[in-house]
Amino acid sequence: MLKYKLNLISGLFFELVEAWKDREYDVKFVEYRDSEKITLYETKLRNGWWGKIDRRYLADYHIEIWDGSFLREDIRVFDYIKGKKVFINFESSSLGDTIAWIPYCLEFKKKYQCEVIVSTFLNFLFKEIYTDLKFVERGVVVENIVAQLDLGWFYDFNKEPKHPATIPLQSAASNILHLDYKEIHTQVAFEPKPRPIEAKYVTISTHSTSGLKYWKKEYWQTLIDYLNDNGYKVVEISKDATDLKNLEPMHDKSLQNTMNFIYHSSFFIGLSSGLSWLSWAMNKKVIMIANFTRFDHEFQSNCVRITDESVCHGCWNNPKFKFDKGNWNYCPEHEDTPRQFECHNNIKPERIISEINKLTM
Repeated sequence: MLKYKLNLISGLFFELVEAWKDREYDVKFVEYRDSEKITLYETKLRNGWWGKIDRRYLADYHIEIWDGSFLREDIRVFDYIKGKKVFINFESSSLGDTIAWIPYCLEFKKKYQCEVIVSTFLNFLFKEIYTDLKFVERGVVVENIVAQLDLGWFYDFNKEPKHPATIPLQSAASNILHLDYKEIHTQVAFEPKPRPIEAKYVTISTHSTSGLKYWKKEYWQTLIDYLNDNGYKVVEISKDATDLKNLEPMHDKSLQNTMNFIYHSSFFIGLSSGLSWLSWAMNKKVIMIANFTRFDHEFQSNCVRITDESVCHGCWNNPKFKFDKGNWNYCPEHEDTPRQFECHNNIKPERIISEINKLTM
């Protein structure tokens, strides 16, 4: 009888507790990828000895135990985690990342038939919806797990099998959790409150976390004025202050109140940001100005994406570059030149107005 310990916690760990005979065995850590068998690590183990490799994501791993010239045991990690407890930990606190990735935790539970415990920075958005998952708060120690899988952008091939910038944002989760990628619409817990504005209105978000994501202030003002002239009030729902004119006030910037403003609005206009992902999760039509990312980086459903591929675009998804969050003017191709931020500066308000007219005809 073979006894062993196996887990995928801070690396793939295997301990040979008790083998058929007290002798050395050849042990291989193997991955099957695209019908190819790859030996990741080879060692010799006997009772009480262990081996470990620094792989933090799930893949089709096998532990092979050889006795001289023939295979005595082939332990498949997929089979081992079935029926056991797995902890999925969100390393990112970003609203957009969290909304993008949460449905894949449920897909993981379905595929691998295991108990899944999840920790995000925004559990309250999902606990009432994803009831087949167990949520714990940040810092809670989860006992008796066979795997901990951390979700994030790591730029580390021991933590993710594909470069995160080269795949859609939602695929960053399926990438680490070894799931087939398909866009999955996220649901969020929300109880509508009374309509905050009696007149019809549009929600917008003009702010983001870096200069390259922004759209020109004067373009926003042109768009706001157009909406006003055509019977729409406009509400800026970003937390950051703005000096744009002709906006309706939203004094309470709590997430719950923001969601209520989104819920009752006619549609949402924004950038590639968390509030666009939140509006999408709330089944609101999104007009997204996003030319610094590739066409498939954000969600595709219920979205009108405004791009201009005739100018420099898509740097966010170019593996040559790594975003410098400490540099507000980060523009990897054209920083400090007349072409800086041309990806968004070349998108004129008329493009968005044209799409609004299609929505409201």
